[in-house]
Amino acid sequence: MDGEKAFIVEEVKPNIWKYNYQSNNYFVKRAKQLEVAEKVRAIHRQLGRLEPSLILPLVQSDDEQLIVQLWQEGSHSANFAHKKDREQSLKLLMALHETHKKIAWQRVPGLHTYSQLLKWQMRHMRFKSRRNDFRPFLTKQEVDQIVHYSEKSLQLIALEDVPEKDITLLHGDVVHHNFLWCSDGQLRLIDFDLAHLGEADDEYILWLHRVLPAVDYDLAKILTELPELRRLDKRKFHRLKFPNELLREWLFAVDLPLEQQLVFLDYLIPFTKRALTYWPKLWYDIDRFMKK
Repeated sequence: MDGEKAFIVEEVKPNIWKYNYQSNNYFVKRAKQLEVAEKVRAIHRQLGRLEPSLILPLVQSDDEQLIVQLWQEGSHSANFAHKKDREQSLKLLMALHETHKKIAWQRVPGLHTYSQLLKWQMRHMRFKSRRNDFRPFLTKQEVDQIVHYSEKSLQLIALEDVPEKDITLLHGDVVHHNFLWCSDGQLRLIDFDLAHLGEADDEYILWLHRVLPAVDYDLAKILTELPELRRLDKRKFHRLKFPNELLREWLFAVDLPLEQQLVFLDYLIPFTKRALTYWPKLWYDIDRFMKK
């Protein structure tokens, strides 16, 4: 794209724009670091060669820190409250993870493994150290509940004795808006900025963290609806007990500018209260499933 002839139609988010160039609209994102942009391009090159249906192709840009794709008019994000979107997003993830049979992801520059347990332990410690910051919005009992569930689940996760599985490419951010229903009616994955290497089961657990709130934390419903998930190692289901969504969102919320914070809290406070009402049953359901 020639920056001199392109013009901004709108700023979608900070560092994300809709551009118009030669009668076409483009999605343009400036990566936080050049290394991230290079990693994303490397992933797209590999997938574009062997599994192009999983992604939106990139458009070449003179600025190496930009990620550019054709704007998808009429597109919309997946909605995990819809059965079709749950089915298709899981199918898409499974196809992504299967690519390790064709692509040596460990050889792709910029892709590394990391410890999910360590990341969650750090998140728990940050939440616990800032518990007073949440008190204007949550009761002491609610904050204590989140800390309790976090601590107990991390203790169980640390005791896992699970054989290692194949390492593959993980998307790294399986939030609903990274599954895009495109203008041709196909669901595709976007935004590989956080992609890394790991075991597929770990990403299915993170996907379930995102999906369960949309179905009232009904684990039995999801496992019946999507029997493929029963192939996950049961010993990893303790990870569903970790209140990852609550810790991440509250740590994000308290650092927002006041105006944005107030808007976000209108969503986050009821989300949190609702989650905490379901958490004891979710723990019970997980334990029952793991004993079968």
